[in-house]
Amino acid sequence: MRSRFVAFLLCFFCYIAQASEHPQFDRVLLAELANDPLWIKLVHYEPDSSSESGFTGAIKSQAFYLSNNGRFSPLSELIETLSSFYKEERQANSHAQCQFPARYLWFKQHFVGRIELPKSIECPAFNAWSDNGSFQSISVIYVTGYLGNPASFYGHTFLKFNTGDKQSYSLDKTINYGAVVPDAENPITYIYKGIVGGYDGGFSEVGYYFHQNNYGDNELRDMWEYELNISAQDTAIISAHAWEILKKEYTYFFFKKNCAYRMAELVELASGVNILNSKPVTIPQSLITSIYEASVNGQPLVKSVQYRPSRQSALYEKYTALSLNEKAQVHQLVGNPEQLTGEGYQSRSTASKQKIIDTLLDYLQYARTPDERANNIVSPFYRNILRERYRLPIANGVPESQQAGSPPHEGRSPSLVQLGAVHNSVKGEGVVFALRPAYYDVLDADKSHVADSVLSMASIELFVQDDSLSLRRLSLIDLESVNAAVTGLPHDNGNSWKLQVELAPLDLSCEDCLTLKAKAFYGYAKRASPSLLVGGYVGGILQDNVNKNGNIGVSVRPFLNISISDKYTA
Repeated sequence: MRSRFVAFLLCFFCYIAQASEHPQFDRVLLAELANDPLWIKLVHYEPDSSSESGFTGAIKSQAFYLSNNGRFSPLSELIETLSSFYKEERQANSHAQCQFPARYLWFKQHFVGRIELPKSIECPAFNAWSDNGSFQSISVIYVTGYLGNPASFYGHTFLKFNTGDKQSYSLDKTINYGAVVPDAENPITYIYKGIVGGYDGGFSEVGYYFHQNNYGDNELRDMWEYELNISAQDTAIISAHAWEILKKEYTYFFFKKNCAYRMAELVELASGVNILNSKPVTIPQSLITSIYEASVNGQPLVKSVQYRPSRQSALYEKYTALSLNEKAQVHQLVGNPEQLTGEGYQSRSTASKQKIIDTLLDYLQYARTPDERANNIVSPFYRNILRERYRLPIANGVPESQQAGSPPHEGRSPSLVQLGAVHNSVKGEGVVFALRPAYYDVLDADKSHVADSVLSMASIELFVQDDSLSLRRLSLIDLESVNAAVTGLPHDNGNSWKLQVELAPLDLSCEDCLTLKAKAFYGYAKRASPSLLVGGYVGGILQDNVNKNGNIGVSVRPFLNISISDKYTA
């Protein structure tokens, strides 16, 4: 009995001692801090008039909240979070300080000097992920659009955490946001669910090299890196919060709360940064423009901009920089690899060899089949070319062509509003109002868009005459993908396609002949010179039989694009 009594007293005094380590927080102060803008951002609260607190957390995973009512009450979550910071350590990685390191940083900023701070817990998992706090800066990466995936039509954004090691930047960590889509989801369901919020969304992390391979080599998409000019404290907050939200569930929306929106939320954790807007659509390029134009503490938010060309862009840039004789040598080597040891190549200057071999390295990687990429299969010719490159010295400088082109923040806004006067010999005079919420076309010369291609959705034209208003045209979707076939080498084939669904008049004279049309074209394009693209399509038209004009038609469409400069195309 005596030993049990002694044990009881020891436990009792330990409890009293432990309780005394938990300070009594001032309720008025807690109520004030529960509405602190950074706290609201850290827990991803969004305004909700149906909630008693006026907020609901955007994250649906209950594991993100320490309070049972934390998703709907910023104050309840704050109280439970602060209390949890003082709890005795059991398993370090599951402690509140380790689960929510950004909240802990915020807590210490507000309470240092006010109360006795809790003992800091060692967090092995978070320290390993954050490279023991070695992130020197953060970059926002913009990836150009990809017409093979509706969710990536208008581009993509993700964050990169920079360690500052320029030799191994490919190993830097990134955080990416996307929809969680079941395997083999059909395109119609995919688009519909993406628009109405039928998918969960979430953050994942992976090395930057994965994105280089997936976007740059497989999908042939250019990337632009915008390094942020933020403090070490803000870098620590953002990277710590990235750890907190990994694998947590949101509701994903293609047009608003998408990758660009979630990346903007993370960047806005930096003190004094405001880049989100109230527009109904969030476009990745618009986010990049907002970031570039923003300032923090009187300084530009963006420290530097770096262009990362895709494998295709790098090939085209290097091939274009070759002389006619060097281009001919590239074609000869591709057609007959044994000529690598021949007099025609061996007699060249070192500089000429460097340019030819560098071009071939990009081409042979670009020309690999999906199966070869998936299984990392390279041809014997590639190995020979690689050995030849190792025998040559390092080239001096970067080719001028790789520095050309307008970056995304200098590109035209993705939305367009037009107002024009119209005179029609049948219908008379009137005014046309056109709205294209988000689009780009072949006239866009900057590198934020898919080159020589078209993407337009939900474009509308209205005709105003006297006191009447009528629909002139409604384009549901307009897609055009052009492969410019710059090199003329095998696999750089120039295959192009176009798809369009619209409600349009049969001709300019009729008032009540709007016809639903679906058009599909397939064709070929060729980059005849750096400033001239020529091509043509053959396709079919399926339409309503209005005024007995038939349901099916065939069409041939040639086209010609002239690049006047890096910023102007006709």
